[in-house]
Amino acid sequence: MYNIVIVEDELIELEALRIIINRDISGVKIFEATKGSDAIRLIDDLDHIDIMLVDINIPLPNGLEVIRYLRQKSRDTKIIVITANDDVEMVRNMFEFKVDDYLLKPVKPQYLIKAIKNSLKFDEDLNTKIKEQKAYISELISSCNYVQWNDLIINNVINQAYKSEKDQHKIITNFIMILQQIAKSNGWKIDELNSNEKLLNQINFDERSYYNTLRTLLSIGNSIFDTAFLSSGAKLNSIHRAQYYIERNIFKNMTLDDVADHAYISACYLSRLFKKQFGIGYSEYLTRRKMVIAKLLLNFSDLQINAIALELSYQDANYFCRLFKKETGLSPSEYRKNIVE
Repeated sequence: MYNIVIVEDELIELEALRIIINRDISGVKIFEATKGSDAIRLIDDLDHIDIMLVDINIPLPNGLEVIRYLRQKSRDTKIIVITANDDVEMVRNMFEFKVDDYLLKPVKPQYLIKAIKNSLKFDEDLNTKIKEQKAYISELISSCNYVQWNDLIINNVINQAYKSEKDQHKIITNFIMILQQIAKSNGWKIDELNSNEKLLNQINFDERSYYNTLRTLLSIGNSIFDTAFLSSGAKLNSIHRAQYYIERNIFKNMTLDDVADHAYISACYLSRLFKKQFGIGYSEYLTRRKMVIAKLLLNFSDLQINAIALELSYQDANYFCRLFKKETGLSPSEYRKNIVE
């Protein structure tokens, strides 16, 4: 994910730049400043800035002073100057501060995107991949497909990050960035998404952190789906309501009556629906979904087996072990041992 800072005091121009960048470049997080003091505050607060677009003629401190301050902090940040003036003095200053490019107002979209991509040595394949992932995530959220959402978090985000030998934080931050873009485009204010961003950026990817990381990502999903569901007024059928409730409360104990109440149907009818839809009863369906989490925790976390049982609301560890062996053919200890070997 790239951090891009736009320093522009003309609000219409600022909005236009943001729209162009978000439309044509994926994997970016945009920060905005309308005056020099705001830009300096961003320089101090952000861990890194990949590229800064600076209008020279902003309120004091002006654009050149902002660039001078940035260069004292970082020699690596790419700088693109945006200006209505084209003079020799400006060119001289650009050489002095190692500005990477400059664009004349009004900025043409194709020149802006080309300048950004050239400055960042942009990866088009990665850009396409992030666009496709964003479209897929948007579809899951809009359709309230909670099962595939949780599977996405497990298989394509957290497990990929913990298995990877490099770019571990990048996998997580790219995912959070996509969610922030989707939330912003829909006008959703999701405090949990933003409040957990810094926490997720500080993860040590080891077995001690896995459980908390998993719970954090699933909790973010709860907030997003609840917000999306309420704002869209989507109408779910009974089986989808049941799945929604199960996935949202996967660590809790849920009886058939509990789920039926939230699906607005009788327990007897819900039981028949599960048989018809999945070929198995409610209890077996719930066990299978819980065992997905159990296998993850045995694989990646340092939680003891009895602790995993309790986290999944099985008060009897022996009962949990019997269910696990029935589902996988191995006891939890055998499963964990096979992974280690």
